[in-house]
Amino acid sequence: MAWYEPAEKMELQPESDEQPAITPTQAIFHSVAAPWRPRRMFEYWRDSTRLESHFGVGYDGSVGQFVGTETRADANMHANRRADGTGAVSVETASDDQATDPWTDAQIAALIALGVWLHQRHGIPLRVCPSWDAPGFGVHRMFPEWSDGGTACPGPVRLRQFHDVVMPSIIAAATGTTPPPAPAPPAGPGPVRYRTTINGLEYGYGAHGPQVLEVGQALVRQGYGAAYQVGPDQDWRDPDTLNYQAYQQSLGYTGDAADGVPGIVTLQLLLGHLPGTPAVSLAHIIAAARTDPGAAQGHQTYGAEALVVERALADDGFLDPRWVEGSFGSRTVQAYAAFQRSLGYTGTAADGIPGRRSLERLAPGRFNVTD
Repeated sequence: MAWYEPAEKMELQPESDEQPAITPTQAIFHSVAAPWRPRRMFEYWRDSTRLESHFGVGYDGSVGQFVGTETRADANMHANRRADGTGAVSVETASDDQATDPWTDAQIAALIALGVWLHQRHGIPLRVCPSWDAPGFGVHRMFPEWSDGGTACPGPVRLRQFHDVVMPSIIAAATGTTPPPAPAPPAGPGPVRYRTTINGLEYGYGAHGPQVLEVGQALVRQGYGAAYQVGPDQDWRDPDTLNYQAYQQSLGYTGDAADGVPGIVTLQLLLGHLPGTPAVSLAHIIAAARTDPGAAQGHQTYGAEALVVERALADDGFLDPRWVEGSFGSRTVQAYAAFQRSLGYTGTAADGIPGRRSLERLAPGRFNVTD
């Protein structure tokens, strides 16, 4: 069993000794829907229920560990232990009674440190889980297979913190790269003045281009254009920052998380897509999957879009990289069918012809699904 040294060890019995071993390949963050410290979480699982997690994190960043990470814990439903012996490490975090409040700064720091250790100790890859059984990091609400009948935990604010803050910081700390610089305060009172880059496009003070205009127009449409006297246009100025800050605050962000500079999650929520990300038409991909296998070798019905999907399948280990060529032929159909089966589809629902739900499961961070 593996124990995290910075955590207070509060070993649950008989779970710790009697439950089967796992090979950890995932880490899943939860909210406990109660403002508890780790000791209170331990007492709850000891006395009231056996749906325990491996770790608990209090509002103050205190960490308790209840089961070794190479032993199954029961909070993750089908991710607890799969047929191949792999499983998920589960991390409960203190929250309000509805699990809707943001993680505190101390909780975020604790989750980052724990995430780095899980990567170093168990080799959990530095990415967001692309499917319910694929290795990586995630939050409990991401996949229905991680719960009994669905879950809303953690709430949407913590989901955004996970994507915008926690996961990028785990990656930066684990790889030794320099994390994005903290916003430099302006010389006097006023909005921050720094830029960030998302999918190769700049946002924030001084950024220029059609992506800036798209953000400004979306802010106006959604009622967050009060700071504009002139604009929006293709140049990001202080009014753009103030309007984006108002939008972030409407989503529940506070403090530095609502400084008026976009993050990946808030930008996608505002626009409905991420600029700079390839678009893949569901209708085109279905047509390619039905046409290319019976056509001449190498035939490309919609080659550019098929190539994007094939790269995603190859990245996740479903398709040999040598067949990433833009033709949605029989090998790609077989690979897509394997991907569908990994999502729990069976029979004709796993025939290798993409559907909207499965394609959207493959898409995050890689492409946008249209139609």
